[in-house]
Amino acid sequence: MKNYIVLFFSLTLSCPLFAQIKDKDSVRVSLTQAEALFLKSNLTLLASQYRVSAAEAVEMQARLYNNPVLSAELAAYSNSRKWFDVGMYGQKSFGIDQLITLAGKRNKSLLLAKEHTNQARLGFYELMRTLKYELRQNFYTVIYANELLEKFDDQMQLLQTIIDAYDVQAAKKNVPLKDAVRLKTEYIQLSADRNAIVMESIAAQQILQLLMDTTATIIPLKEPSPERDGLVLPGLLEKAQQSRSDLRLQESLLKEEELNYKYQKALAVPDITIGAGYDQSGSYVNNFYSLRAAINLPLFNRNQGNIKAAGWQIKTAELVRDYKQNEIAAQVMASFNKLTEAEREYQVSQESFNKDFPEVNRSVIENFNKGNISLLEFIDFFENYNSAIRQVNQLQKQRRLAWEELEYAVGAAL
Repeated sequence: MKNYIVLFFSLTLSCPLFAQIKDKDSVRVSLTQAEALFLKSNLTLLASQYRVSAAEAVEMQARLYNNPVLSAELAAYSNSRKWFDVGMYGQKSFGIDQLITLAGKRNKSLLLAKEHTNQARLGFYELMRTLKYELRQNFYTVIYANELLEKFDDQMQLLQTIIDAYDVQAAKKNVPLKDAVRLKTEYIQLSADRNAIVMESIAAQQILQLLMDTTATIIPLKEPSPERDGLVLPGLLEKAQQSRSDLRLQESLLKEEELNYKYQKALAVPDITIGAGYDQSGSYVNNFYSLRAAINLPLFNRNQGNIKAAGWQIKTAELVRDYKQNEIAAQVMASFNKLTEAEREYQVSQESFNKDFPEVNRSVIENFNKGNISLLEFIDFFENYNSAIRQVNQLQKQRRLAWEELEYAVGAAL
């Protein structure tokens, strides 16, 4: 958990965007800068941090001792005495009492308060882990959407040039009008596909702005993809059991129930109240000084029900903790398998859709303009090429998101 705290302060101090980002219409940010702004500005995260501060204040309160009780009794009226006869020969009494808790109740209560503070911190770390994963997902969604839009824009520009030429020739009756319409239909389809990508990018952009608490348009900067060499499933499973804040939280809840069980047993031991008093004229002698003590007699209520309930709560928390361990193991295995499959599909796509494809695309268009390729052949290639662009982009995106999902499942950077 110390790594999270170090990350928080290092990113906060290193990011230069804080002062001016909200005044910009758009800003180009790396993932590190985006996370730094998120850690500084995210309102949900700040609210969770305040809950940690509140828990620390409650812990501070648990350290305090009970206040003594001061009591006084003054003579108000008597038939043989004047009103408020509290002078030298009148009547008044004073007392002071202090509750002393036994069986270590105060220390046990303090341990419970400390555990509640620990839970608040773990809740903060878990929220940060979840929101950072959401930030990264949408960060890369915008990146790959923008990359695909650039390719689609190039294709639409090339196709529009052909359509303009066909419109001129169709007006001169040199080519059939239906051929020009067929090309325009393909353009409309490509435009609809592009619009779907724009909508996806806008939705991801909205989430980024919300997470970073800014109205500026975020332009993410792409970073090199990490390599999965050296990742082995047993090591990932072990690291997840050590790193996942939600598992640490379940373990803390189990510890809380164990502490509560001890505290409930301590409550069965009655506390004692000791005190001292002074009575001027109301006792068997004047100016009477006394010591006193009081204790509850545990004849009927020995806190049996709460002790038994606390024991069952321990068993419940143990089962929930065990379930969380199994859940984390399943999540890590599934994420590892997803990354393995995404990496395999990506490598296949790289071998099939190589760097020569864009040149082939332009060559086909040039040959079509020269009349060496028929309209049907051109449309068939054009559709297949655009489909390949989408698929390769999707595989690249899935590969990157699969890595992020694995880091999220493990609960630590890999």
